[in-house]
Amino acid sequence: MSSVRAASAALVVALLAGGARAEPSATVLPLDFKVAEFRGPGSQEAKIVPTTDALRRHKLGSGPFVVVWGGGGAAAIYLSGAELRTQPFAPPSGEGPPLGETPRDALPGSRLQTAGPLTVHLAGPTNAYVHGALGTGGEARELVVSERQPVAMGGGVQKVPIERTRVEAGPDAVFEDREPRLVDLDADGDNEVLVVKSYQANGSALAVVAKRDGAWQVVAETPPIGQPQRWLNPAAVAAFEGDGKPAIAVVKTPHVDGVLQVWAYDGGRLALRYQAAGYSNHVFGSPAQELAAAVDLDGDGVPELAIPTLDRGSLAILSLKGSIRELRRIALPAKAATGVAALGSGKTAHILVGLEDGRVVDIRP
Repeated sequence: MSSVRAASAALVVALLAGGARAEPSATVLPLDFKVAEFRGPGSQEAKIVPTTDALRRHKLGSGPFVVVWGGGGAAAIYLSGAELRTQPFAPPSGEGPPLGETPRDALPGSRLQTAGPLTVHLAGPTNAYVHGALGTGGEARELVVSERQPVAMGGGVQKVPIERTRVEAGPDAVFEDREPRLVDLDADGDNEVLVVKSYQANGSALAVVAKRDGAWQVVAETPPIGQPQRWLNPAAVAAFEGDGKPAIAVVKTPHVDGVLQVWAYDGGRLALRYQAAGYSNHVFGSPAQELAAAVDLDGDGVPELAIPTLDRGSLAILSLKGSIRELRRIALPAKAATGVAALGSGKTAHILVGLEDGRVVDIRP
């Protein structure tokens, strides 16, 4: 064998041994309905639906799941090993779920979130702040935190006591959001709440609500954008830096210049780490806010961020470790619109994107 051929063979072997990355792929899922609603693994719907009568007999396992519905159809999407599977089911009524997503006193169209003893939702509808970023139905005057209390031992069956607190946005502000997020920002074992707070004169800020001295209250905020009717949308919370500490990815003005910001919650304050323009995780007028996902694609234990580009025509994969660095982008067959969610990690990772034409595409990045 010549030296040139030997070198070429050695290069091929090295590439194979190193696991040269295949080109990203985008495959449209074979759903027989147009998706109008998309819920990621962390949603209340994705937690509840697999345990319902419609799906229990299929024995889908413990998940996680993505649930989609619309146009008279519904489906649960999940991984079986490395294989992506779709299980259709009949929507219980009308356009399908939600099942218990919105409490009776909640802001119309909003969703609750639960974690451990906590349940949070938005309430107190008001039209005092007219913007329409999230569609009709107004905004919320208050955040409701429901906390299950310990039950005394003995005495037979007892009703679990619930302590409920209403945190007001204030006379000059509203909560311009649809789903408050329960996250342990300071890694102390207790969850805080992330919610978008919008001021009449200065637009939106990201607020942290936490229990301090026995009372739930707003404990930290980012500076408001500075103009009314200017909004921001949280993208994901994960240990993007690789240090085990949660970082908060947010898109400021996703309908204008789409500035992705990374914030750290440290010492009870929010500090801006990095920012870069050119990304969007929301369609103006839509209640769908989950258009980004944290996912560990290279298996190193540090998640990347999957998020649409500003025109929503491509999905960008970003590293947020030390800076905002775009690793690659994958063209979509239509604009992202209803949701982005990740199932699996490393070589088994699938990123699902709900498109504005009602399809769902499976991205293998």
